[in-house]
Amino acid sequence: MRTIRRLSAGLAFLVLLPAVASAQTAHPFTNAWYWGAKGGAMTVRTGLESQIAPVVGVDWMITRTRAGLYLSLEQGYFNAVGSVSDTSSASGLREVDLKNFRRASAALVAYPGTVAGLRTYAGIGVALNIIQRARPVDGVFTSPGGASEAMHRIEDRRSRTSAVFIGGVQREWDNLALFGQATMMPTGSRFLLSGDDNLYMLEAGLRVNIGSAIEKLDR
Repeated sequence: MRTIRRLSAGLAFLVLLPAVASAQTAHPFTNAWYWGAKGGAMTVRTGLESQIAPVVGVDWMITRTRAGLYLSLEQGYFNAVGSVSDTSSASGLREVDLKNFRRASAALVAYPGTVAGLRTYAGIGVALNIIQRARPVDGVFTSPGGASEAMHRIEDRRSRTSAVFIGGVQREWDNLALFGQATMMPTGSRFLLSGDDNLYMLEAGLRVNIGSAIEKLDR
């Protein structure tokens, strides 16, 4: 019963949120600070397997007239198997158990205009991509030196800094905005999730305009 009550309260909040936002004074898009929550999917390609994994995250967008600053944090959920080179293995490869993903990114975005009521935006920035857990599938090594070398290679390929390219659209109602966006990160071949040298994300979510990003001085 408690779970049902919580779900009912959450649904009621979602239903009433647009009405509450409409009752407030609408904030302009220019010089605004948007807080957002989002969900979507990311590509997971390791060279040994390929899958689509769910992603959740939060973002912040500080706008000006034609450009702005975009900040974002994401968490991806998956279990996959990758590999690193290992001379102590008969196959020359060491399989690696991979679990979950985190990304932090910052980008400069531009707002070219609106199309059919949708505000378009595009940006470029930098992202830190991290696999949360990366461990050898087989812990048997021919020598302590082989184990140390394999672990060093795994750690070296577990995280990667890359460029990030963003493209999206946003539809605004007063202080609320629904958005959808796609991102690409060219992480290179030395990242454990770079089966094709790139990571891709497709996301959608809700942003709230909490007010001006510029503090006005009292006169």
